[in-house]
Amino acid sequence: MRTSPAGYLIALAGVALVALVTHAALPHLGLASAALLFLLPVLAASVRVGTGPALVAAAGGALAFNFLLLPPRFTFRIDGFDHVVSVAVFLAVALVTSRLAAELRAREAEANARAAANAEQAEFAALLSGDTADVLTRALAWIAARYGTARLIDRNALPAEDPVLSSLDLSAAGWALQGAEAAGHGSDTMPASDWSFLPFAPGHPGGSGLVAVARPMSGTTRRAEEMTQLQALARLIGQARDRLALADERQSRERLEDRDALRRTLLAAMAHDFRTPLTVLAGEVAALDGDPAAKDRTLAQVHRLGATMDDLVGAARIEGGALDPQIEAVDLIDCIDAACDRLASALAAHQVERTLPADLPLVAADPVLLTHILVNLIGNAARHARARIAIAASPEDGSIQLHVDDDGVGIADDLQGRLFDRFARGAGSDREGGSGLGLAIVKGFADAMALTVSAGAAPGGGARFTLALPQRQVTVA
Repeated sequence: MRTSPAGYLIALAGVALVALVTHAALPHLGLASAALLFLLPVLAASVRVGTGPALVAAAGGALAFNFLLLPPRFTFRIDGFDHVVSVAVFLAVALVTSRLAAELRAREAEANARAAANAEQAEFAALLSGDTADVLTRALAWIAARYGTARLIDRNALPAEDPVLSSLDLSAAGWALQGAEAAGHGSDTMPASDWSFLPFAPGHPGGSGLVAVARPMSGTTRRAEEMTQLQALARLIGQARDRLALADERQSRERLEDRDALRRTLLAAMAHDFRTPLTVLAGEVAALDGDPAAKDRTLAQVHRLGATMDDLVGAARIEGGALDPQIEAVDLIDCIDAACDRLASALAAHQVERTLPADLPLVAADPVLLTHILVNLIGNAARHARARIAIAASPEDGSIQLHVDDDGVGIADDLQGRLFDRFARGAGSDREGGSGLGLAIVKGFADAMALTVSAGAAPGGGARFTLALPQRQVTVA
């Protein structure tokens, strides 16, 4: 470290002070004690201001000792071999003392620097200890406040061009990634770069990325000690990224476990829904004996069981990503007829109003999935309607708008946001025979065919479900 001129002046001032004291008190001190006093400014300069001033103090002390104390006094001539030895020994002791004091001072400074660096690393590690998504952002802001603008560069996302990084900067970044060592400003590799690039895992080629830190705003060159500290901080960021990645993986496993729990819940719900119709079937079949009403009740339970099984299969297809819609030109009226036929027993107790133009255009859909959607929508209306169900369709802006209305109690406020979720059931749904899957399957099948389904209030009260289907133009050759 460079010493200012004031340090040398302080050292010479110390020698002058000791010279005055020893000159005045020589009769009481003696030469040996006086020589020891001249070591004091050497020690003080070594500890306080540096090696250079200490050497000047040693040389000045030797000259003052010779000039003021050794006979003949007030001259630089030395009489007697013993006095020559005294000056030489004093100078040697002064030089060795200054050297030892300087080394102690350097070691103290080094220890203080290590302690400061360790404290900074501990503070940075505490900042990175969180599991929130903004941990890395806050870490970069922390580095920017102390060292310069910082950013992360992933190994697989190194751009060919960048509005901030020059071509030299990008080359230095590529070198740091490939060689797993610091590159750019402040390093031995491409030091002309305006950024310092520190890998997350130095010495391990193939690491996941690096930290880039811009040149200090002052324009000074980053020191080796600063580069070492930045490399330690980059290693901590790499460890934090690995920890966050493990946390994400753990959350993924937890989601899979939740999905397995959902499947178990689904099976339990289906078992509950199967139990009642099967019990009824067993009793009614035993009492058939030509009773038409009993036969109708049995068929109704069979249909309910079949619908529940269809819902279960549909949910499994959606869950497993096995839907592969075969889009073709479909007659919507035919699909509505097929759905109503399958729900004949459920619709028998209701007045069903159909407003379907005879010239209704064809729609683009998968006929099997569309029929399943209609069965669930109309069946849902039958479970909630008091007496009337209305089915209407009309062309509108290149699409067909299909409405299924009921005159029931409508959609409860607590169901508005989750109506199409699995197991979303309103009050009385258990009594009305719903499995809680029907509308979720409607939404899943509609999404698979790029259709839009929505729910709201019917004009005359009750609930309205609307399905928007694209028209399919058929070209006749």
